[in-house]
Amino acid sequence: MSELPAGLAPAADVVPRSSASTIVLRQGPDGREVLLGVRSRKSRFMPGQWVFPGGVLEPQDAGDFARCAARELAEETGLVVDAPTLIPAGERTTPAMFPVRFHTEFFVAQVPSGGEEPAPPTDEIERLVFVRPGAIVERWASGTCAIPPPVLSMLRALASEIDEPIETIVETLVAANAQEQRAPRIEFAPDIWMLPVRTMTMPPATTTNVWMPGGEKFVVIDPGSADPAEQARLLEVIGRRTALGHSVEAVLLTHEHQDHVAGVVELCAELGVPLRAHEKTMSLSRFDRIEHRERLADGDLLDLDGLTLRALHTPGHSPGHLAFEIVGRRTLIAGDLVSAISTILIEPRTGSMADYLASLERMRANGYRTLLPGHGPPIPARALENLIDHRRRRETAVLDQLSDERAELGSIARGAYRELPDLPQKLIELQTLSHLIDLERRGAVRRVSDERVWERI
Repeated sequence: MSELPAGLAPAADVVPRSSASTIVLRQGPDGREVLLGVRSRKSRFMPGQWVFPGGVLEPQDAGDFARCAARELAEETGLVVDAPTLIPAGERTTPAMFPVRFHTEFFVAQVPSGGEEPAPPTDEIERLVFVRPGAIVERWASGTCAIPPPVLSMLRALASEIDEPIETIVETLVAANAQEQRAPRIEFAPDIWMLPVRTMTMPPATTTNVWMPGGEKFVVIDPGSADPAEQARLLEVIGRRTALGHSVEAVLLTHEHQDHVAGVVELCAELGVPLRAHEKTMSLSRFDRIEHRERLADGDLLDLDGLTLRALHTPGHSPGHLAFEIVGRRTLIAGDLVSAISTILIEPRTGSMADYLASLERMRANGYRTLLPGHGPPIPARALENLIDHRRRRETAVLDQLSDERAELGSIARGAYRELPDLPQKLIELQTLSHLIDLERRGAVRRVSDERVWERI
């Protein structure tokens, strides 16, 4: 990904699908419990995650969310409830950072206590368990189970009110969903908050991830939106964290592209904290208005009182690009080293395909498990190897266009990207040119006429 080049239109958000989900409660031996299903580890969508029963509206639901919730509950758990008895408990829409989105309405159902755990009727759910919400949140915090952020936020809300009257529980869930929709506490892993903010970024993305890792102290990485409403949302999320007794130490940058830095001047002023970035990023004049600036070098450690970051210089997409390793977690906040939505653009004027591939190789060798990208949800670290392979295959495709004679850049790009005919010509030419410059450096090709005509050596 990269900032949006001139002449290209921004992408439109993915339209959410309508869905419904049921929060099933029953009285257990130690108090009220909630039903969770563990999704199949073979599933392409949220494998192994602990979730509430639910699914998308089907034609037979006739647009009725409660009817959908009751139908999905019966299909996934075998529990039968009457749709009119379901109690509305708020709604949420998946943030635009995800390639698949849902608008979900939640309902509360009460079922009789006692009996065995229900057996899932389909292989979509591996098992069903009634648990105390506080206990499962503790398991998530210890790393022994996976819970998607929307479910986690509702379990946290339930934990404090689970033994109160059902009316109080429903009021708590409605309020929690409203707050999470406005300014969510999104945690894919403990102590690492994030917020996707709307930015002028490369399609198909429409947002940039602001990561906020830390212990008693935390940092804000890549505040990329200049929109006042998005800045207000970010400040509200930061405020939710400081209300827990945590303090903001600094704003960090992975690199200087506008979709990662557009809100940095205002945020540093509002929070009264320094800006920290690589010297090749910090030297740019756009940051001169920030009085307190500190340079980060490769290997620098940031002690956040319970969590430690290591800055890693990963040039290629940008000369001063940094990634941030979460020490001891096998996790990397990757910036624009990778994307969960699309490939990374290497612009030939400011980037380097050779440096980029070297950075990918170096990060692959570090043995990470999880990557937290600048765009899209977390991805497994095998994406580094896949991306290296992808770039090498594209390099071969570029060379194949020069097998017989000289060729013009536009023709080379169209041939090398023939399986992606809908990509803008400008973008494929920029990426192709970066490959050609790297191949020229290695003595495989040469330019015949400035940057437009090339031939193989």
